[in-house]
Amino acid sequence: MAIELRQLRIFVTAAEELHFGRTAERLFLPQSVVSEQIKRLERSLGVVLFDRTRRSVQLSVAGAALLPHARRVLETEIAFEAAAASLKNKPTVLTLGVGRGYGRRLPAILQHLAHEGITLQTIPLTPAERTRQVEEGKIDAALLRGRVRTHAVETTHIWDEELVAAMPVTHPLAGRNTVSLEELAQSPVSLADRRTNPALHDLIEGALASRGLAVNAGIPFTTVEATFAQLATHPAAMWTPVFTGYEAEHSYAGIRTVRIDPPLTLPAFLITAKTLAQRDRNRLVEACRGSGSQ
Repeated sequence: MAIELRQLRIFVTAAEELHFGRTAERLFLPQSVVSEQIKRLERSLGVVLFDRTRRSVQLSVAGAALLPHARRVLETEIAFEAAAASLKNKPTVLTLGVGRGYGRRLPAILQHLAHEGITLQTIPLTPAERTRQVEEGKIDAALLRGRVRTHAVETTHIWDEELVAAMPVTHPLAGRNTVSLEELAQSPVSLADRRTNPALHDLIEGALASRGLAVNAGIPFTTVEATFAQLATHPAAMWTPVFTGYEAEHSYAGIRTVRIDPPLTLPAFLITAKTLAQRDRNRLVEACRGSGSQ
């Protein structure tokens, strides 16, 4: 049974007018089209909708019984079109799980998407929580450093981040332009809890282990501001790794940053929910990759 919405519209209008000529005028259709579509609908349904005489058109018993159903179908069509129109005009809002130390990259990403009419809501989460919430579809995407350990998300490499060594100006190595890992290993290092930044732990520990060295743990890293304040005033000479993107935009009294040779870099990835529309995924990738040139 193939029933068209326009046939139902003609049927409902004819039921209200009880005159095929007036129905045709109201719908801006030839009267022949009205008559033909009513006949086709009757054939599809297997019932007679109107009792016709040379002088009048009246609803049949079947037509009267089906009329409320036809009206509900047309009301649903109107509601469907209204819902679609509201969605078309509704601004896109995406959620992004983030960590720390992105410097100017994060504002640049937000501004890039805002120019395209997209509102980006950032949600601070640990790396494990970021991954889990993207997998479960609770957030649309997340930024992650280091290896992505799941195949339940879409993963795109977006940039590489180099680390520098931040240390108090009183540190024996603070006057150098570059330092080696062997030299840094002689001083305690301030690192965040592994749960907060496992990729950074893996990078530092792996680089030291490849040289037969181990991490000399110092005070726990909390925030950049609090940790730098402690480094600048702590009696022991300590250092902490900082991403160059962050370091280039901030300066702190009593703290100096030194390049590490050979460089230590972490890849950064955008992970997105598999249910995210391809168009939105492409926009996020473009915004992230363009953020380093801001």
